[in-house]
Amino acid sequence: MHAIVIAGGKGTRLGPLTAETPKALMRFGEFTLLEITLLRLREAGADRVTLCVSHLGEVIRQVIGSGDALGIAVEYCHDPVPLGTAGPLRQVPHWEEPALVMNCDILTALDFGRLYRLHVDSGARMTVATQRRHVVVPFGVIEFAETGHEVRAIREKPSLPFDVSAGIYVVDPKAKDLIPMREPTDMPALMRALLEEGHSVQASSFTDVWHDIGTPAGYQAAQRDFAADPTAYLVPKIATPQP
Repeated sequence: MHAIVIAGGKGTRLGPLTAETPKALMRFGEFTLLEITLLRLREAGADRVTLCVSHLGEVIRQVIGSGDALGIAVEYCHDPVPLGTAGPLRQVPHWEEPALVMNCDILTALDFGRLYRLHVDSGARMTVATQRRHVVVPFGVIEFAETGHEVRAIREKPSLPFDVSAGIYVVDPKAKDLIPMREPTDMPALMRALLEEGHSVQASSFTDVWHDIGTPAGYQAAQRDFAADPTAYLVPKIATPQP
């Protein structure tokens, strides 16, 4: 399995935390987030990982190197300026089979191997991992009768379910033909382009723990969960970080 990790963003929402440290290298105990991700990808069957880097990319190279210490082959694809979450895919070399693509600012216990197999079996051009989230509307919501004026009911602060993208995908290499050259492009735009061209985009819902660390609050919540149960995110036989 080939995996592609998008690690070129500036992490501006994290403020001073990412002034000199890429968000991919934010720490969780003895590990960086990227080390945790690479270890999980290795155990899921990935034998090759492409890190798409830009902002502070050399810092990532210095820490991760070739991936030998983590037991997985790591290569780099560098963009002079950040190109979003999909733009870097246009430049990935030797991408000939479906690849698991994910943002670098995710801490999750998702079974990457299962997601990959589901995509391959589906024959879709892209599969997106999704989670069900509930959003509370902080008002009383009015329901009208068919006339449009008569009130039928009122629901006080209802919780509405939504399926959200987890920032983890499996993508067929043919999808990169729809990505503009050297223009910032995000995954939602690529997904819309695929749908407009009539290609199949599948969703795979999961309930495993998942954190977006893109904000200080998200990072702190992820740190608390990791400290409470590191084995939920780490392979149990990995007790200490590799030198």
